[in-house]
Amino acid sequence: MKRQAKPKMAHPYIEKRRGYRGGRAIIVGTNFPVSSVVTYILRHGMLGEELVRMFPHLTLAQVYDSLSYYYDHQSEIDAEIKRNMSEDSFASKLPSREVLRFRFDVNKDEFVVSSIG
Repeated sequence: MKRQAKPKMAHPYIEKRRGYRGGRAIIVGTNFPVSSVVTYILRHGMLGEELVRMFPHLTLAQVYDSLSYYYDHQSEIDAEIKRNMSEDSFASKLPSREVLRFRFDVNKDEFVVSSIG
């Protein structure tokens, strides 16, 4: 029996633009990342309806399209979530009362931090 190729799904509520929001998948017309929808719903157990109440600029259609996009691009979004978590742990280790300069290095796809002064 011949194995069928996975069809490429259209996600009308999701966009990715090079150079915008780090090329992350976001909900069209917002700055809301798909990874945030996944974190709220799949990691924290929130319902789609609760997310829409919490963020009234979102619709249920956008939320569920985000989840659909996640399941079609799971490894990419999981890697993004892991990067975000490592950024949070990095931020908690920054020295207090020191002025820092953050610059995004497009070639490395990461932030570079340096001290001013």
